[in-house]
Amino acid sequence: MTLRLKILHSTFDSSVSSESMKTMYRFTTRTILTLLVLLLVRLSSFSQGKVVLNEYLTWPSNGCGVGSEFIELLNFGPGPMNIGCYIVTNGSYSVTIPANTILQPGQFYLMAGMNTIASGCANIDSAVHPDLNWYTCNCTSAAIPTTGDGFMTDGGSANVHLVLLDPNLNVIDAVTRTSPPTSSSLITTSNMGGNCVSKSFDLDLLTINYESLGMSDGRGNSNARQVDGDCGWVKETQQSANATNNTAGHTSSISYSLAYITAMACPIGSATGSVIITANNSSVYPISYTLAYDLNNNGSFDIADQYTTGTDSTSSDNVPINNLVAGYYRITLSTASSCYLQSIDFIILDCLPLLSVQLLSFDGSKIDGKLECKWSLAHTEFLDRIDIEKSSDGINFQKVASVEEEPASTGKKDFRYLLPDYPSDKIYLRLAIYNKDGKVQWSSVIVFSNKDFSVSRVWPNPVHEELNVEINSDIPKIVNYKIFDYENHIWTNGKWRIQKGANIKTVPVTSLPNGFYRLLINNSSSTPPTQHTFIKL
Repeated sequence: MTLRLKILHSTFDSSVSSESMKTMYRFTTRTILTLLVLLLVRLSSFSQGKVVLNEYLTWPSNGCGVGSEFIELLNFGPGPMNIGCYIVTNGSYSVTIPANTILQPGQFYLMAGMNTIASGCANIDSAVHPDLNWYTCNCTSAAIPTTGDGFMTDGGSANVHLVLLDPNLNVIDAVTRTSPPTSSSLITTSNMGGNCVSKSFDLDLLTINYESLGMSDGRGNSNARQVDGDCGWVKETQQSANATNNTAGHTSSISYSLAYITAMACPIGSATGSVIITANNSSVYPISYTLAYDLNNNGSFDIADQYTTGTDSTSSDNVPINNLVAGYYRITLSTASSCYLQSIDFIILDCLPLLSVQLLSFDGSKIDGKLECKWSLAHTEFLDRIDIEKSSDGINFQKVASVEEEPASTGKKDFRYLLPDYPSDKIYLRLAIYNKDGKVQWSSVIVFSNKDFSVSRVWPNPVHEELNVEINSDIPKIVNYKIFDYENHIWTNGKWRIQKGANIKTVPVTSLPNGFYRLLINNSSSTPPTQHTFIKL
């Protein structure tokens, strides 16, 4: 598939430092040299989101007044949009949005004929405060009537149409009750006191791809997309101006799925990650998208980040997105009709160095008041040494012994070491395994106590469907587990009954969104619990 790509915002150079092996799945620290790019980006050149006409009301209910007509815009994202000097028109009047109006991802922009619209007149749940009052903004092409039809033609038979234009008269979105729309007239827009460029146009002379709603207006009913950003509209009695459309029971007929082709960017710092997007209905192709990359790694998509637009040029079943560096991404997808908008978040991981020495197992047991550590390694021909490290809190570790044995001729070897001063309370142990080239890997942490248990390993990592956990215990007991994301939200929890010796337990993770998680395991005597990080792909 051939993609037409346009880079909207990028830096001149980006370098990535070596990954810390102590946190093998943490993104590398990136040094970003922007060379004052942010100072050169004009707000008026934003094209980082997708703005749509999301809801409007043409025929206010009795007692609400003509000023409670409203038009709601939505920036579906993935990034912020400067909608300054954008134009909303019905072919008879136009409203120009004030210059440098920034609309954040997921934010609504409401225009109406009042500063405050009473509850039940524009939003069934509460009073709303429009962002723009077209009677007082000095931003219209002509004075909008304050009685009768107002900005839009009222009545069940009225063929209302609305068009959203950018400052250069490019059509951003357009809807009409039925096609063809009613005739338009020549309009000259407001220059907003010299802050915008005045434009003259006649909608009849522009090439516009209208989305036909197919239903008449009803007094007090708004016309709303059945799902925010979706194609397909409903006549809604539950008006929801300045809020997510209140269209309960409606779902989008189109969905997109993302699959990883290459989940890691290898070698470190390269742009080799790739994903593929598929729609559940081939009739929606070609698909357009905006890809947001969290360039400054702050967990949100803003002006400082990088945005790329693309459109597939065929009617294929999928859209590949290639040449991705490690980091956080959000892709916002739409059809050629600029609706069926949906966003998907995903992560490309830094390349994990493939270490020469492989740790096969690590555990321990108490023998006559002493602790015997046992582990098994493969590819020991590349081994330099093994450090045994201990901690009293599971956080701060220090070396207590080094093991420097000759490697096995077969490349695999079993090791054991007896700690003579095993304490009566809890101790945390791990291995630091050094290659001959200086690279190091750390084992998982095992915990020993007179009344506790140890977790030998957690695998696979990354995981797709089931996470396996090996637990060792001196006596039968009940242990608790919880899975948290990195915002400390609990996704699942439960209990395991474990027997004396080694126990293998599994946790289904298919339902977890892709990302980083922490598995915490404890029982009544575990303070603090054992903690293990993993990645769900």
